[in-house]
Amino acid sequence: MMTSACASAPLVRQQCYDPDAQLARLMTPYEALRTQGCGAATGDGRPGECDGFKQEIARLGVVCPGHAPTLMANAVIAYDDQQPAESQALLDIILAQPRPYPDAAALRARIAIEEGNLPFARRLLEQHIRLVPDHAGLHETYAAALYLDGQLPEARTELTKAGALGAPRWRIAYHLGLIEEASGRGDDASALYAEALTGNPGWAPAESRLRALRAGQNPAR
Repeated sequence: MMTSACASAPLVRQQCYDPDAQLARLMTPYEALRTQGCGAATGDGRPGECDGFKQEIARLGVVCPGHAPTLMANAVIAYDDQQPAESQALLDIILAQPRPYPDAAALRARIAIEEGNLPFARRLLEQHIRLVPDHAGLHETYAAALYLDGQLPEARTELTKAGALGAPRWRIAYHLGLIEEASGRGDDASALYAEALTGNPGWAPAESRLRALRAGQNPAR
């Protein structure tokens, strides 16, 4: 009787309850570990310190499949783990929702830029800038697309907007340096790369370009 009753009982599905609070409880310690570089996997095959949080964030995404912030967290994790296809799939789910989600659009466009699909990236960014014109990340990513498309004055304008909207000055300085370098103004580029390093000491991209300029070389764009 007991066995029969258990066999016929419906499966209990885990409910999606207060996903914002659940995600915050996971992301706070995960981000703290991430800024420290996360613990590496051990020699006996045990996962690193961040992996447990990644698994819990992924589980929350299954329990709450329509929760955009959890989808975004998992998309960022996949991107950081060099899984752009998985990140792209999650971002596309977010972007299919009726409300704009500029962080998702910026990361989705970045993936498209890295794949060489500049027309798609520009269309997506232009669409979302019209919807959310005060989002620094959209303007910064749009500047990258314009720079790679050879539209340097337009890229500079977008970086200026991104900086005014709160994008980190060291990052803006670096990208302005790229524009100055591409325009043949090596001294101005060097000053901007040095400014980027003041804001973010030891940052390899700025160090590399600054060393090359000081050595009288121009690294490929």
